[in-house]
Amino acid sequence: MDKNLSSAMIKVDDLEMALKYVQGVPCVPADEKYAAYVQRAVRSRSFQMYSAARDQRFHLDFWSKGVYYGRGSCENLTDAAQAVHGWVMENLDMVGMQQRFSFFEPDELGLAHEAGRSVEYQWELLQRIWIECEQTAADPSLSPRPLIEAARKHPRLAQLFPYTSLIWLHFSRTTGFPFTTDCPYARAMGNGRFQVYAPLSAMAAGQATEDAVIGEGDLDEALALLAAHLPENCGPAVDGTANDLIEKA
Repeated sequence: MDKNLSSAMIKVDDLEMALKYVQGVPCVPADEKYAAYVQRAVRSRSFQMYSAARDQRFHLDFWSKGVYYGRGSCENLTDAAQAVHGWVMENLDMVGMQQRFSFFEPDELGLAHEAGRSVEYQWELLQRIWIECEQTAADPSLSPRPLIEAARKHPRLAQLFPYTSLIWLHFSRTTGFPFTTDCPYARAMGNGRFQVYAPLSAMAAGQATEDAVIGEGDLDEALALLAAHLPENCGPAVDGTANDLIEKA
């Protein structure tokens, strides 16, 4: 590790955790893409900071409760460390970060999460994404967009945090990553019918085989199957991650 980096960090007041990541837990990947990298959490907030080997800049990602809030990059280590301090120690909101650090770039999902509408925003985002994907898809009939649009209107499914993996539509009981895996998921079969699968957590526990199909049917039937196999007492998605739910249980 470059000793100059450690010296610069020491000059930043009240930044013990930032000092530790430069001096104590550096990680230099085998491909030497980064000169230094660290990921650290302080309570519900976290950050990633890395210095690229060639561009001599410090790049930062900012997270809160498992949600990506924004990013930034700067040439001065002190500026980077102060941004880290503002985020994880002072708990600055998005406006505060933008006002104090001109290099901070907020993410739309982060803005929605801070405003308390991350679930609604995610439904809107997925719908837009899959409308665009269908324009270039080899087989648009496999798009999960019909599922997304219908589930968004379903009282029980709409309150969950949706995400897609390839062509599968998943649901999480938390808005932050890692997501919960105890909800069923579904995909389009390409012929106006849809398959619904057992929750991934059931497969991991040996209660269902890999890709265990609960059933299939048209759109309304698929929605009914999804809702019927949600966990007991499944309510609106809550802030935090799947790990947070486990700790509270």
